[in-house]
Amino acid sequence: MSLVVNQEHKDREEAGQSIEAIHRLNSGKVSDKWASYLKYYDQLFEKLRHEPIAMLEIGVQNGGSLETWSKFFTKAVHLIGCDINPKCTDLYYEDPRIQIVVGDVNAASTAQRILDISPDFDIVIDDGSHLSIDILKSFITYFPALKSGGIYIVEDAHCLYLKDYGGGILNESSAHQFFKKLCDVINFQFWNADLSLENYLSGYFGSGPLPNFISEGWIDSVEFRNSLIIIRKATAGGHQKLGDHIISGSIAAVESWGGRYGSR
Repeated sequence: MSLVVNQEHKDREEAGQSIEAIHRLNSGKVSDKWASYLKYYDQLFEKLRHEPIAMLEIGVQNGGSLETWSKFFTKAVHLIGCDINPKCTDLYYEDPRIQIVVGDVNAASTAQRILDISPDFDIVIDDGSHLSIDILKSFITYFPALKSGGIYIVEDAHCLYLKDYGGGILNESSAHQFFKKLCDVINFQFWNADLSLENYLSGYFGSGPLPNFISEGWIDSVEFRNSLIIIRKATAGGHQKLGDHIISGSIAAVESWGGRYGSR
């Protein structure tokens, strides 16, 4: 009985801890995260910590991060980790919410196994190979599976500056450059008469079709931090994101109003 009581006490303590604290106090499976990620995740995920979320983490290695997520997201329904290393089949968790899928995350068969467990996600974290081409493939495959308002994160994005990972500061076809271009895609309503999205992104998709989530305007924001890229999914599709031009007040002593696109 005392073991049960002690475990319940431990669970209550962990439920109130930050992600950083949970990670630093971890004594179970090894987890490898940079300090700046943990501090930022505490802010980013706070509103979701007691929600019935589904999360996918690409690349779990020794599996410790999934234990961290399970302690932080108290009401999570699915915490799925995918890794290509066959040794990950030996990872065992008492928490039934944690499931491991072993395989190439970008293979259609692996993607189907993941989506059979959970058809959509609130959070996707790519901590996989860090290869530019793999990051692009994973984003194209799993961003559509995000729920409206969901969060997609690319970790260790500093690798995209390295040639060994298919990157490089002047590499115009790298994943980093692709995500930078998404900043323009968000503002497509202001340059759509000059160029099509297909032409603008042809360096990544060639003559092939543009992913529907891009053409339909589901990218809400792109945030760049040191070694992190965070892409948020819109709550509704569409490229008219600026909304109504709201003018208030009745005294215009300097000029009538801000003009077509401007504001004061």
